[in-house]
Amino acid sequence: SSSHYYQIRASEVMADAMENIGLVLFKQTQFDKSSVMYMDALDARRKCLDLMDALSSKKQKKKGSLSKSAEELAKLQEERNSSMLELSVTLFYISLLRERQNNIAEAVNYCEEALSTRREVIPNAKLDPNSLNLFSTIGRLYCHEDIKRYQDALSYFHEVHRMKCEVAGRDHLDVVPSLNSIAFIFNQIGDYEKCIVISDRAIDIATNGRGLNKETCVAYANRGDAHRNLEDYDKAVTSYETALETQEKCLEENDMINAEVHEKLAETYLLSNDMERAVASMEDSVGVKRSTLGSDSEELARSYSKLGEYYKRSGEYSSSIKYHTRALRVFKHHDRKEMAATEHNKIAGILKLSGEPNKAMEHYMAALWHSREARLPSTDPIVADTIKNVASFQKG
Repeated sequence: SSSHYYQIRASEVMADAMENIGLVLFKQTQFDKSSVMYMDALDARRKCLDLMDALSSKKQKKKGSLSKSAEELAKLQEERNSSMLELSVTLFYISLLRERQNNIAEAVNYCEEALSTRREVIPNAKLDPNSLNLFSTIGRLYCHEDIKRYQDALSYFHEVHRMKCEVAGRDHLDVVPSLNSIAFIFNQIGDYEKCIVISDRAIDIATNGRGLNKETCVAYANRGDAHRNLEDYDKAVTSYETALETQEKCLEENDMINAEVHEKLAETYLLSNDMERAVASMEDSVGVKRSTLGSDSEELARSYSKLGEYYKRSGEYSSSIKYHTRALRVFKHHDRKEMAATEHNKIAGILKLSGEPNKAMEHYMAALWHSREARLPSTDPIVADTIKNVASFQKG
């Protein structure tokens, strides 16, 4: 028995030590090293619970004073509950780590386990204010483009909103983030009118004499998204421009939300066939991403490619080739063969339109090589288009 207690305490100390180191590394954005510490902490927490279960089983079988035995078991159960809550915190941080490492599926799994672990100890979430962070995180993860479990996310954000309203009041600024999350989900599931209503409610609260803040910008952007999806482009543009005006007053110039809204505005101008403004807005988005993410960012490369497409639609082929070439350089730097094949194919298509078939063919051949290296099937649209153009050139 004393051996079990010693091992339990040793596991707890080990878990706490690893977690403290992991947290420091997390704050220093050394996510891989932090992950190693947290995984060691997780092993120690699980071992601690296994030892507690073994000790409890041993005490239940042991004969002696029933009252003393019951008292010991109750104390052990209390300690186990405390260890379960500590385990849920460890799982939660591992979930955040996996999210930062862009491993969203694993992040979801760890966050779900953190929730189920916590509910085993405190079944009623209303009695557990610490569940708020878990609910917000699992909701955000379910909304990720790799997951798209919007209905599941909606139920969690409704609960977050209810809890926030109970604590702060229905008109407090603290309820706006959950309203924005709910509005975003309604937009994703196609209920655009409801998205607009909720976004307007968020804007009313956020602008009611409380100064400017990031959540106001998010609400205007959500409303713009809904209007764009309803093909009401003038209202969408107004919402996005208001978001940008607000952001100018309350955010740093290189905040990534500026890049996102500029890109949304560019897409809206594109849909309304205003190519000059579409290109200008996309240029603004690229400028923010370049200064914030650095010149070798894959996200920046995707924006370069999109800007290249905008210039192509505007008939400015030399500018189009310039940005596709920049995207190509970044994708090659990261050894993204599939994306390199796509960019070579796009450059080839523009050169073909420009009346330069020989240069076009060089890029079609490069696209073919990269697509083979990436093991893309012949049915892939880029591969099929490349093969068709190579065959046509050879016949000619």
